[in-house]
Amino acid sequence: MKTSNGRTGRAMWTMSVAALVAAAWWTAVPTGTALAEPQPAKDAAADEGPDMLIFKDGKVYKGTILSETATTVKFKGKVSGLDFETEYSKADILTIKKGERKADGTVADPKTGMKPAEPTKKEPEATAAADDGKVKYYWVQLHGELGSQISETPLREAFKDARQLGADTIILDYQPVWRVNERSPLPELTANFDEMFRAERIAEIFTDDVKKDWTKQPRIVMWVKDAMGGSAFLPIVCKELYFSSEARMGGLGNLGGMFGGTGDEVVRKKQESLRLGHAEGWCIAGGYDFRLIRAMCYREYVLSYRTVDGKVEMFEGYPANAGEELLTDDGKEQNQDSLDVILRGGGDDVLTINARLAEILGLSRKTVDTKDDLLAAMDIAINSVELKGRAKNIMKDWDSGVEGTKRQLVDLIEKYRDVRVQPPGDYAARSKARGQQRSILENMVRLIKGKFSEGLSPRWLAENGVPPEAELNIMLEQIKIQQTKDRK
Repeated sequence: MKTSNGRTGRAMWTMSVAALVAAAWWTAVPTGTALAEPQPAKDAAADEGPDMLIFKDGKVYKGTILSETATTVKFKGKVSGLDFETEYSKADILTIKKGERKADGTVADPKTGMKPAEPTKKEPEATAAADDGKVKYYWVQLHGELGSQISETPLREAFKDARQLGADTIILDYQPVWRVNERSPLPELTANFDEMFRAERIAEIFTDDVKKDWTKQPRIVMWVKDAMGGSAFLPIVCKELYFSSEARMGGLGNLGGMFGGTGDEVVRKKQESLRLGHAEGWCIAGGYDFRLIRAMCYREYVLSYRTVDGKVEMFEGYPANAGEELLTDDGKEQNQDSLDVILRGGGDDVLTINARLAEILGLSRKTVDTKDDLLAAMDIAINSVELKGRAKNIMKDWDSGVEGTKRQLVDLIEKYRDVRVQPPGDYAARSKARGQQRSILENMVRLIKGKFSEGLSPRWLAENGVPPEAELNIMLEQIKIQQTKDRK
């Protein structure tokens, strides 16, 4: 540095280095280290502003709070002499210190020092959510395929966001797709019922996780627009259900014929009992009659209902008196529905619950077809505010990630099939081809084990010719053995 005074230049250099070292030490303090709240310099520049943000990672910014909501702070300040204006999440901030302001909210004197003051005027929505005593509800849209777009990782992240925003009610807009027409009936019998175990990983979020993570338990509501196949298991663990007028819940097939007539009968019965007991446990946990599950799963199970003293009462067997209604028959001889009808939610061999039956049998509290009608049925239409959380983006990002992973896997399968030993077909050419195969398979394993692995259902992998991880590892080992045995 050249100056007219050498000592002045050296002094400025020393001060600059000291400032950089001090800044580096400050930002390097680990999270959780106890820090004394910094006192403002008496000669602080006026353009620094009267306010101070102290972050959990140790950073401190001085400037002016432009606006504030329940979850964010919009802030203007200077860094290294450069103006900046940005919005911070309150979740990252340890302390907000505000300077003195006039009655109209403007700054009285930037040099008066840090002094607690009344909060600046909040945005209307944030004020309603935080101060007016309104019900704060968080909306989560669960659309797509169970175990793919509807999965535990994005739902868990959405619940975390709801908790951080202070939600007291979570509404799940539930509309899974059901693609039975694209598959043959036989696999459907097994696949539909065994999706119960996939649904269980999702259900744990609003049973186990909520009890563990939330100090005050939120009200959890599910608006069922469809729940066919394996998706039928998820609503039964939710204690507050509403159906749309076109909603159906069922399509589980025939558990009694799931394993066919081959193999050891004792083993077959144990497998059936395991699945039935699991499903009935879910039903009981949700507060519903376990006989509904039996009627949904067994063709030979006969279930009817009647009204006694204004209350619906289910009973096993056929109706015998006026006012009693059959839900499912025994599915034998002339009563037998075709498998195709059962799998598509028709007939009365197994129970498919529509909106009318859902209300009668005590599953649905009311049939609603619009969001406004749902809020009214929940008795929060007037005294509620919707929290503008990240659920929509969380679900969208997850869907994009899953679909991107699927595209990569399909592309890799095509590339693997196209690998050829190139002329002249010698040892080097054979080794190169095996190397290409190995690289492709290793990438497939990486994707199958990666971030979006839970969104790759066994059904999707099978339909698209993607081997499961265990089979890919066997293929890799076989290539290794072939290369070892090959000779130049």
